[in-house]
Amino acid sequence: MNILFWLISALFASLWSSHRKKAINNSKLSNSLYILLWPLSGLFIVWTLIYFSGINTWIFSDYKTLWLISIIILINWLANFLEMNVLKKTKLSEILPYTNLDKLVIVLVWFFLFFGTNNSTSVSTLIITIFTIFIITLFSVDFKNFKIPKTIVSYSAVMILRGISTLIIAYIFLVYTSLDYLSINLFLSLLLYIIVAIILKDSFKSFVTQSKQFYISRWISLILWWAWFIIWLYIIKNSWVLIATLISFVWLIFNIIAMKFILKDTPDKKQIILAFIVTILIWIWYYLK
Repeated sequence: MNILFWLISALFASLWSSHRKKAINNSKLSNSLYILLWPLSGLFIVWTLIYFSGINTWIFSDYKTLWLISIIILINWLANFLEMNVLKKTKLSEILPYTNLDKLVIVLVWFFLFFGTNNSTSVSTLIITIFTIFIITLFSVDFKNFKIPKTIVSYSAVMILRGISTLIIAYIFLVYTSLDYLSINLFLSLLLYIIVAIILKDSFKSFVTQSKQFYISRWISLILWWAWFIIWLYIIKNSWVLIATLISFVWLIFNIIAMKFILKDTPDKKQIILAFIVTILIWIWYYLK
């Protein structure tokens, strides 16, 4: 069952990524208003889940956790803002090799913090992660004309921020459920994002001037994101963050397929070969671990 969840998660994530890129290409919204659509889209979903399942109300008096969630929100807002600037200027295939930097951060930090406890995996997890990142770098960098564009530096920062965010989420899951976290995160995100939009003097009227194509792509991407995120939270809660992170490497091959058919963005042969090699490596590790 876990393998099925991982594959569905990877599929949803890759489809979401391509549709989000398509929405950004058609968007005339400011970055802060574009980001605001995320918490708005989740209000009905999250409060419906709360109505049927309930949450641990003591989280509201756990100030440490509330501060951690606030830090996650700030990190994610900054990551989303930087990522939008990159995606407006860059094809998805150009940044594909760098979408795994967050995984290196997650595995390294979580491994050394919790090595020897019930929450860590074996040394093989660390080795396969480092080796996989090395293979990705080897296939992705043009060593003859070595030059790192500013957009790639920015996107690398985005992925490092996402890695830090994931680590904090995993730490919160040691105590609370995913719905506890999600309900607080959504409420505080909505509040913060509206305040930021007001401070930046964004015009909320621009929501009604967007094209039909933008809203189609944006709402498809949001639906796919929520589907992925709920499954991803379940995987982290039940398989721990290291296992979930390693398995997510298989997103590469789904991303290539999604980019080809949704964005007409064809990766080069090296990236296709890379996706197959990484996928094989992860499945070998999974069955031998």
